[in-house]
Parts: sequence; structure tokens; C-alpha cells
Amino acid sequence: MNIFDYFVHKLNYISDGKKRRKLRLDAFLQFFFKSKYKKFIIQVGGNDGINSDPLRKYLKKYFNGKAIIFEPLNYYYIKLRNLYKNRRNIKILKHALSDKIERKKIYFIDTKIAELMGGKGPSKDWAHGQGSFSKEVVIHWIKKNKSRGKEYIKNINKFINSIKFQEIKTKKISFIKIPKDHISLMIIDVQGFELEVLKGVNWTNSPDYIVYEDDLTIYNKKSNLIRKLLKKNGYKYIGGKYDKIYSKKISDMSSFIS
Repeated sequence: MNIFDYFVHKLNYISDGKKRRKLRLDAFLQFFFKSKYKKFIIQVGGNDGINSDPLRKYLKKYFNGKAIIFEPLNYYYIKLRNLYKNRRNIKILKHALSDKIERKKIYFIDTKIAELMGGKGPSKDWAHGQGSFSKEVVIHWIKKNKSRGKEYIKNINKFINSIKFQEIKTKKISFIKIPKDHISLMIIDVQGFELEVLKGVNWTNSPDYIVYEDDLTIYNKKSNLIRKLLKKNGYKYIGGKYDKIYSKKISDMSSFIS
């Protein structure tokens, strides 16, 4: 077992403590970024790099490694590029990822309308994070946020009618080569199309950790397929309620348990 396998083991052991409590995403990321090992991070669905971005507080500071962030929508790609323009170790790519190379429509809320959708509730900029290959998913979240008040409810049809699309060409994540001498993490938030991203992974060169958003009940079947896909390729669930955290399994770790 090399030092990187040992790092993976230590985190697995922490998450499988006496009460078998599973790690939360914030605890996992804190552990990951505190590591002395070089890191390689792939973020699929970067949005603006700030709004509800779990990586922001770590990427805005120096870290020993590299990050590649994918964001296909023009408006948010430009924001990301400007946010990290002085960071040589952070690369922004204007690509959408899937299991096929093809042209697809990606749906999103008009950015001017999204500014008006905060209503009465947390995450005032939540509507900016609703880009999806499925228009139905964007509509689902607009309707799901009815608790933001009477004014919001009154304008729901206006919000739905503001949905736009941008036609883009997709790529497979397998074109990214993960360096063997880094601890690697892929974090995916693509509004219901996490399975398609994962089906494009080269499993002979896959990340040590995979985190994906799993908060769409309308895609329960896809959630089951993701779990089966990760298990088949040697990954173990170690934490997260809506942001599921998976780690590569290690065959022999008994001598490292303390």
C-alpha cells in the first residue's frame, strides 16, 4: 500500500468510526485540503465559483495542487475565468461533460430574472445554479421554491417562461488525465445528469474520491444506477446526505488501523 492508498484508508477509517457515522461534505473537504499530499481536483458544473460552491473557501487560498473547473454556460464561464484569472493552478474549461460526444441543449434561467428570484429564503442567488440538460429539472426547482413567498408564487409562470437554452457540444471526462502522484477528487453538480458524466469516466484512470449531488427525487432510478456503477468500479460510499461521497476501496488495510 503506497502513501496515497494510506491517505484514502485513513479517511475511510475516520468515516467508519465506532458509531459508523458518515462524513459530511464539509468535514470531508476540510480533511482533504489539510492533507500534505499534492491534490488534483476536477469540478464539473462550476457555475460562478461562489454561489453554493463547496470548494470556494479552499480554492480561493493557495493549495498544493491543480484544479480543472468545467462550466459550459457563457455567463458563468466568464465569471469563473475572472474569479481565478490570477491562479495558474486553476484552469477553467468551457465544456459540458456527458457519456457521448454530441450537440445538446442546456437549459437555464435568464440571468436577469434569476436576480429577482431570491424571495423570502436562504441562498438568494439559488436560481443562478439551475443549468440542466433537462428543462423539466429547471421547472421542478422553480416550483419547489414556492416557500419564498406570495410575490414569488405570483411570478412562477414568468420565471418558467424565462428559461433559455444554449446549444453546446459535449465531451467525455475521460480526456482528462489524472496524475498518479496526486490525491484526486471529482465533484459533480449538473442538475440530474451526474450519471451521464460518470459513464464517461475512464475507470483505469479515475479519481480517488467522487462527490456527486443527489437531491432530485424525480431521478431516483438514476441514483440507483450511479450507486451500482460506482460499486462495480471499486468505490465505497463514505458519507454525505445530498452530496454523496465515494472513495476507492483498498484491499488490504488491516495493518493500518489504529
